[in-house]
Amino acid sequence: MELRHSNFKSALDLMRRATSVPQRPRKLSQQEERQLPVQERLYRSSKLWAFYADLEESLGTLQTACGVYDTMLDLRVATPQIILNYALMLQEAKHWEAAFQVYERGTALFKYPHVADIWAAYLKSFVARYGGSKLERARDLFETALKDCPLEQAKPLYLEYAALEEQHGLARHAMEVYERAIPAVPKDLRLSVVELYVSRATDFFGIAKVREIYESAIESEPPGELPEADIRVLCVRYAQLERKLGEIDRARAIFVHGSHLADPRRDRSYWEAWNDFEVKHGNEDTFREMLRIKRSVAASYAQMHIHSSAQVADVAAGTAAVGADQQQPTDTMAALEAQALADKGTRLPGFVSAGVIQQDQGQAAAAAAGQGQQPAAAAVAANPEEIELGDDDDEADQAAADGTANAADDDASIVQEKAVPAAVFGSLAQQAAGQEEQQVEELLGALERFKKRRVE
Repeated sequence: MELRHSNFKSALDLMRRATSVPQRPRKLSQQEERQLPVQERLYRSSKLWAFYADLEESLGTLQTACGVYDTMLDLRVATPQIILNYALMLQEAKHWEAAFQVYERGTALFKYPHVADIWAAYLKSFVARYGGSKLERARDLFETALKDCPLEQAKPLYLEYAALEEQHGLARHAMEVYERAIPAVPKDLRLSVVELYVSRATDFFGIAKVREIYESAIESEPPGELPEADIRVLCVRYAQLERKLGEIDRARAIFVHGSHLADPRRDRSYWEAWNDFEVKHGNEDTFREMLRIKRSVAASYAQMHIHSSAQVADVAAGTAAVGADQQQPTDTMAALEAQALADKGTRLPGFVSAGVIQQDQGQAAAAAAGQGQQPAAAAVAANPEEIELGDDDDEADQAAADGTANAADDDASIVQEKAVPAAVFGSLAQQAAGQEEQQVEELLGALERFKKRRVE
């Protein structure tokens, strides 16, 4: 109302009285202040203090405006926007060091993510004011700002830091900043940092440094690794660079290295780039090798898909079984028995059981026992995968029984034999008799042969 009637002095006096700190015998805690009436807590209002600061800037002097802002900082009712306004007012008045002190107080008062805007304005103003004349102080400011900076807000600070080193510092320090920035930013932003890193390294150091950057980015390990899609992009670009330099074998090796990350059914651009490369610079053997690798990678991804599908199906089956168990009675033993009957082995894909009793046979035996019948012992304990040991006696008895049966069959099949007349053989019979006598003499000793001759 005072402002509408152009009573500016009365308006300033009113704001001074409204924001004056009440005199108390001791300092109250926050809980005690909340219990006080609103009139006694009016000096804690941030909106009221912001309005008062605007009035002092417009109607008062620089000293009175600075006094209002300093009081707000002391009472801790300032916001990041209040800090920025205070520093900007001092910069417009050419009080640079006072503005930097305000930035320092703001960075000590707030933490991330609220302090991000304060750090950005502080670093930009400092570099614009001093440039490379106070390089070490600027480096300390950047290091302090990056110390507790989260991943989502680190990229602009790293890029400004690297630009400072390129313009006023050393190119080697700039490369180190870019290298530190790759694992310090979110995964979806790392490819852009690598591209900028490669571009600046090409200008300062040449192809040797570029190769080192590509290799370190492609072979990066957690937690600073790149997504697989970005690695495929880098492999293609690296191979194209080597092709331009005439290094055909190096380019082919890069394609082979990145092939295990490219599914032929989804990442067709990668394989098309390799196919075009082999058409232009390869031969029949290299093209066949590319096709072989492509089939191998496709088979590996298909196997992974099969295993993942099986696991998803098992999880769904387990969820359905749990839901079915929840609908059954609350008898714990009955639920366990039902689960044992329902499980027909393990759900792990590729696992072979060492011995699982057939549930159907067990249920049949139980049903027979319930009807008063005597099920066979072998049927109750039947197990198709069981290895039987200690049955040597049974095998011997079976073999003896088989031998007796075979002997009876031989007796029944005996055929009568009849001597053949010697006239049928003729002279062959005499020769055979002579040979038999000679063999007998050879078997006899010398004394027996001598006695036989005397008898003859």
